[in-house]
Amino acid sequence: MINIVRSPQAPQSLNNEGIKSYLDELEAYKDDQLLPSEQQTLVKPKCHEAYRNADLFEAFDNCFLKKCYLTEQAYFTSWSMDVEHFIPQNERPDLKYEWTNLYPASHEANMMKPRSTPAGGYLDPCNPDDNVEQDLLYFLDFENDAVHFEATDGANIKAVNTANLLQKLHNGYTSETRRKTAELRNAIHKRYVKILELVIKWQKAREAGDVQTKFETERVLKAHLSRRAAFTMIMRSLEAVKDLPTEFFD
Repeated sequence: MINIVRSPQAPQSLNNEGIKSYLDELEAYKDDQLLPSEQQTLVKPKCHEAYRNADLFEAFDNCFLKKCYLTEQAYFTSWSMDVEHFIPQNERPDLKYEWTNLYPASHEANMMKPRSTPAGGYLDPCNPDDNVEQDLLYFLDFENDAVHFEATDGANIKAVNTANLLQKLHNGYTSETRRKTAELRNAIHKRYVKILELVIKWQKAREAGDVQTKFETERVLKAHLSRRAAFTMIMRSLEAVKDLPTEFFD
């Protein structure tokens, strides 16, 4: 996961009259539920207004860099992903259309994420108080075809919960989900191999004084390690890239 700066301006499609009316009805329903059961008169409102709109996905593209916020799998466009609710709709129906509660996620990650928030919650990459880039550790275990995650600080409950979630989303937790996540692990492995090849090529060019090859390889390597690239934090955790100059990382 990478830290995200979310646009403070919500997409206009999330502020239409249908949504405003639904939120008003939902507030009235909540007040109605405080009355004795025999005095309650309102039925829980439903809203069928869409949130999969062009301006939402354009905002996702700009803020989340066309990546699943959970797995960092990259897409050509955010339209290819689901709209995931950070706080599930069943817990907070009033946040169904709230811009700050909407996140782009791969379909598999969205389907596998539990519909209940664990005690303590998860790290929020859009919350400046949650430094997801420092609060999580990564380890690629290709011998066992797995990606491991751990909280940097075991006392940070949100980090522990997030590491556990990412562990499940990347590796699966049943035979079926392990099959569903195999493509994700394969994509990570391919990216890993490519970066190793680039690091070796760059080092050889530097040692040989091959300025042109060093320049070209450096540009490609920086792009692969960029925050815009797929699996940024997993790739930056590799031992092979830890000795690269700081300017390789944006």
